[in-house]
Amino acid sequence: MAAIKVVQEIASVTGNATSAVIALKSGYLRVTPAGGDAFVSVGTNPTATDDQSFFVPVDTSAVFKERVSSIQTASVTNASAAIKFGFLSGLEAPFIVGDTVEVTGCAPSGINTSNATVSAVTGPDPINGVQSGTVTLNYGDANLSATDAVGEIRRVVKVDVSQIGTNKVHITEVQNAGGF
Repeated sequence: MAAIKVVQEIASVTGNATSAVIALKSGYLRVTPAGGDAFVSVGTNPTATDDQSFFVPVDTSAVFKERVSSIQTASVTNASAAIKFGFLSGLEAPFIVGDTVEVTGCAPSGINTSNATVSAVTGPDPINGVQSGTVTLNYGDANLSATDAVGEIRRVVKVDVSQIGTNKVHITEVQNAGGF
């Protein structure tokens, strides 16, 4: 039997509902319906239905694996409806266009967000003198200048649940801690 470690506890959902955004750390989401069976979907904008989603019986846990992506930021270029983050020399963005991410740790706090979509990704281009990758997100305020560009961008997902009734579904991010 494997031992698991709780990485973060996420607020339970009740009935047919979608969780708040979950900033992934391990990428293993444990979902446990209490009081009734549930259909579950995990992703950027998941929609759980009884004909195409993963079925989880009552009082049974299922573990979903999601891709974890995060990187430290080194620069910020802000514009209206778009904000571009640069990374340390030689680093590429671990994200793909369409990922949903959160930004934390930058200053002023208006640069940070809990939910933005990646709209463009570029990699280093040493031939043309570009030493680091960038990622552009679909939000921004042209009147806001970064005073501290060092922060973190991390991929986020949601869990959507479809079930009969108003039973709770518990969600926890876990990691494998080995056998015992």
